[in-house]
Amino acid sequence: MGQGERAIGRVVCVSGSQIVAILDDGDGPGEAAGRLQKGAIVKVAMPDSAVFGVVSGLSVPVPSRDRAQPEIRLAELDLLGEVRAEGERTRFRRGISAYPALGDRVLAASGPDLAAILRRPEAAAVAIGAMQQDPTRPVFVAPDDLLGKHFAVLGTTGSGKSCCVTLLLRGILDQHPNAHIVLLDPHNEYGAAFGDRAEALGPETLQLPYWLLSGAEIAKVVAGQADNAQLAEAASSLLTELIPLAKRAFRRDGGEGVNLTVNTPVPYRLSDVDRMLDDAMGRLDRPESLAPYRWLKARLAVLTADPRYAFMFAGIAVQDNMARIISRIFRVPVAGRPITILDLSAVPSEILDIVASVLLRMAFDLALWSRGAQPILVVCEEAHRYAPADKGLGFEPTKEALARIAKEGRKYGLSLCMVSQRPSELDIGILSQCNTVFALRMTSLKDQEFVRGIVTDNAYGLLDFLPSLGDAEAIVAGQAVAVPMRVRLAELPPEAQPRSATASFSKAWRSESLDEAFVADVVQRWRAQTR
Repeated sequence: MGQGERAIGRVVCVSGSQIVAILDDGDGPGEAAGRLQKGAIVKVAMPDSAVFGVVSGLSVPVPSRDRAQPEIRLAELDLLGEVRAEGERTRFRRGISAYPALGDRVLAASGPDLAAILRRPEAAAVAIGAMQQDPTRPVFVAPDDLLGKHFAVLGTTGSGKSCCVTLLLRGILDQHPNAHIVLLDPHNEYGAAFGDRAEALGPETLQLPYWLLSGAEIAKVVAGQADNAQLAEAASSLLTELIPLAKRAFRRDGGEGVNLTVNTPVPYRLSDVDRMLDDAMGRLDRPESLAPYRWLKARLAVLTADPRYAFMFAGIAVQDNMARIISRIFRVPVAGRPITILDLSAVPSEILDIVASVLLRMAFDLALWSRGAQPILVVCEEAHRYAPADKGLGFEPTKEALARIAKEGRKYGLSLCMVSQRPSELDIGILSQCNTVFALRMTSLKDQEFVRGIVTDNAYGLLDFLPSLGDAEAIVAGQAVAVPMRVRLAELPPEAQPRSATASFSKAWRSESLDEAFVADVVQRWRAQTR
């Protein structure tokens, strides 16, 4: 036992990745054991190494009624890793090469011990906060491990989830000014959180022309609102047949050299589709056969006239500006704005899943066909909407796009951040691909058990804290941190905080501040679909 180290107990049981220690009675140098708390990191001194563990449970098996008789106090420790001498240096590493023996002394982790565990992993490491056990010890995440193997931010509404995402992204951008990050923002929370480093694309500035949609996506947009399944199927079949023809009509070379299908991202004119519908209707003999054609023509007319769909169907002229659209969304070149905030709050709810599907699919295809030349991070807020565990919910191609990124994206430099307040409703196959998890407060037992199932680290004792975590506190586990731990996340400056706070009813209702002119202005913007 080194100078200044305090013994708090001794090992009495060794079992797999857990050991049990009997704590000292509190007299003399072991008095620190009396304040040993769950979640604290301790170490076991061994001849050639020091093994570190986190306190996962504390108990008194047989409480004593006689105060003069000392009670037996036990601590359960989940083993984390070890420090071994390597030449003149000592280095912490995960895993245990030699297990403690019965009777080995358990010591309170000292400041140098914590410093050895929490050393800054590399020059570009991102500071996210401090240890709950010792607020003077900063906690870092390694960006390559965080981004290279995906990560998730999970927590109930109001726990600080959006602030955690902002903290991580701002830290990454501080170290990597030429990053390429795309954030799907369904509630317009992050627009002001990154200042002039963000390219904010909203309803008035977002361009996602209909010809970029796949066959399944355009069929869902156009025929998804059909009165019956038979009509929707007929309209979808017509689109599948006519769109490749319209694409050939648009290309001056007739599409030679390109395998034009309904899924090929090549421009075409809706006017050509409309003309082909008219031509087909002229060849039909039975009036009852015209219903799908007439419905499809009417539906296309409605979509092109609806201002809510202007980002997808606006304009008569069609241009092959796919390269410019991709460059703007995925920040190539960066031009001082390494993050794109896609404000999806004004996108019609019935096609929000389709818009997400297009963006996710474009991200993967860009990474694939560029052979990973430029790594990209996609942040998916409200991920449970796009990748629900229930196959009957959501738009299946969106889920397929997320699954493909989760399983194959890292091969092509495409990273994924999944953000959700309902982790138990997420597809476990996708979420389990996230090797680092930031778990904030969760009160739902179902969500807690779900998170236990996806965390790969030996952090089960720490996860017991989930329902009682404070705001801006998280259990962080996975490849990007040295060991699983409870972290107090750093506080963001006011100008960098996302707009996710709950409205103050008591403050707003104290005085009359609005009038009929305010309502008239709202109605005007409502009708014009402008903000």
